[in-house]
Amino acid sequence: LVFDTLPDDTRASHFQYLLVQRCPPKLPWRRDPLASPPNMAGEPAGLEGARTALSNKEYKDALVLVKEVLRKDPGSYEALLLASEIASAAGETEQTHKALERAVETSPSRPEAWKALASLAKASHDTDAIIRTNSKLLELLPEDEAGQRFDCHAALAAAFTARSEFCAAAKHVGRQLDLGDLYPEERLDLQCARADLELRAREAAVATAVDLRLRAALEESAAQCGDAMAAPAPSPEALRRDVLVELAAVDAGQGEPGDESTPLLRALRAICAEAPLALRYTRYFDELLRRSLLRIFTAPVRSAERQAARRAALRECWELTCPAGAGGCSALPYESAIWLLEEEEEMKGGGAPPGHATVGAAVGMSQPAAAPALGANPGPAAPLGHAHATSAAVVTALENFARRFMHRFPDNPNARACLALMLRRRSVGDGSLAVPQATRRDLERLLADALRDPARLTCATAWKALAELQYENRGYEAAADTALRGLHWLQARREAGHEALTQVALALRLAMAKSLRRLGRLDEAERHFSVLAGWVTEGETAFAEMSGATPVSIHQQALRGMALVALARGDEHAAKAQYERILGKAAMGRGPGEHWAHADYGWLLYKDGDLQGARQHLEDAVRVALGPESYVTDSQLGEHYQRLGEVYWAMRGRYRREKQFAYHQFLEAAKAEGHSQAPALAGLGRYFLEVEHSPEQASRCFKRALALDPTLELPGGAVVEE
Repeated sequence: LVFDTLPDDTRASHFQYLLVQRCPPKLPWRRDPLASPPNMAGEPAGLEGARTALSNKEYKDALVLVKEVLRKDPGSYEALLLASEIASAAGETEQTHKALERAVETSPSRPEAWKALASLAKASHDTDAIIRTNSKLLELLPEDEAGQRFDCHAALAAAFTARSEFCAAAKHVGRQLDLGDLYPEERLDLQCARADLELRAREAAVATAVDLRLRAALEESAAQCGDAMAAPAPSPEALRRDVLVELAAVDAGQGEPGDESTPLLRALRAICAEAPLALRYTRYFDELLRRSLLRIFTAPVRSAERQAARRAALRECWELTCPAGAGGCSALPYESAIWLLEEEEEMKGGGAPPGHATVGAAVGMSQPAAAPALGANPGPAAPLGHAHATSAAVVTALENFARRFMHRFPDNPNARACLALMLRRRSVGDGSLAVPQATRRDLERLLADALRDPARLTCATAWKALAELQYENRGYEAAADTALRGLHWLQARREAGHEALTQVALALRLAMAKSLRRLGRLDEAERHFSVLAGWVTEGETAFAEMSGATPVSIHQQALRGMALVALARGDEHAAKAQYERILGKAAMGRGPGEHWAHADYGWLLYKDGDLQGARQHLEDAVRVALGPESYVTDSQLGEHYQRLGEVYWAMRGRYRREKQFAYHQFLEAAKAEGHSQAPALAGLGRYFLEVEHSPEQASRCFKRALALDPTLELPGGAVVEE
């Protein structure tokens, strides 16, 4: 408003000031404001009068003067431009467009009319006109007009985006990046815009490919409708997964990691190299990581190429999960690190004995890159691989990773599952103590809460840990159901192209077989035990690094299950033969001598009347169970104590009188909740009744034993106070 009230002689200086203020200092957006105006020498006098009338808002008079000039010279470019200005000021859009079209027909190589047409097209949102006018302007503008060329590319990018031609739009945004010396913030915004367009173009290409393949599959399925052997049509999710993997293979074929030549990868890497720590840029870090993860599936399973791609992806996850990383706003690096580590454990840890080289060292990763992938500080104190109960450094590293994951994303089911697994590792970190049932129940609740939404879960070992905890807590029906659901989940994961987690699947099937035996479904349990014993060699060991448990021999557990099934059917001879087979192999170094093998075999010897042999094996069971490399629950240890106490009691003499023998075993067994607690209390009652001659203490023990197990048979002469 102030500008319009100024006299003509002062308008020029103010106009120059406004141009300087609106022109960014680092981009030559406009012509030098101090340069001379276009040469109007030789301009007809009528046009000068028309300009004066236009400035006074006398549109009719101005139009009359312009028409007079055009009558004399129909091809006057300046007159046509002025006519368009008058029509625009008067609000006559159609007349403005006609005048400009005549101007470009008269002088198609002059940019002024094209600029006006571009502005008119932008105001009317006519994408076709925007593309036509700005494309022509780019041909006419000189290379040094960087500012105007920048505006043209921006208009073209917006127009192509409106027409869903994202590749062309991304091309023009890239041209904007090549023009001028942009500020870092402006360059980053343009890089994000280009990446968004490239991602939308990729998504459109994927959707088109999936639609074409789905139609072809449906047509083929319809043609084979009468064929019973015809394969079912693939799901859209499976087709989409295949298309993404194929595109990832194309990207991987363009160059080595870190030197990609595809526009999408170049755009993403440019953003990740410059973006600050902000939630706004999280999606670009995630998209770049997804490309690295997809590259894994382009290689055959269990191949060296897939191993190298998995190692590179794991290193990227570490970079994004470390405290100073730029991906701290997203849970994707944490979730990806979990299943990558599970596959590393499957590939490098399945057949290694305890104390073997770490997974990180086995796959060739340097120590500083391996340790932080689990959330630990780089250094030799934080290895990546297997460690039995005494490896406090690994326990601490895994627990720190889980804590940071849980702290940043408390609602993420994978974070809760990972925390429960690491707390389970912490609970068995000291092999000298049995794991109490209260701790196991807390961990079971945490894992069950994490597994409520299996679709969001990426942690396979959570199924294994939950099934084992439910079995240890005597929830046999729930354990069998969890194991079955976990096996179905693993099968779906394998069909999606992941590595087959054989060790987890074997552990789940073992947990299901053991639960079925406890439920009395002996035929089903025996079938599962027989399959496991035949599939797994006697030396193969299923490690449980991620699930928070020590290594366990699947083959020995299957043989034990078959022995327990035979024992439940009353065939003690077959059961005893199985235990002799297990202990014989252990004596020859062909397998570990587990505590349960000594305990079960010793109890069978006790039933046969071999008290000395039973005492020796049960003492070995307690010794092995309390060793630093053994995992034992309080109920399992209590059962060993109770059985050993019964053997001492049957041996009479000093084994019955002295407290360090029968009394001590019954007392330790009575402290642990489980199947053996009631018999242990009954054993204490017998001790107080027959050795201490204290009927009152004996009565209290018998009363508590009957409260736990009303079917318990008490010895003759036992008195229970009401």
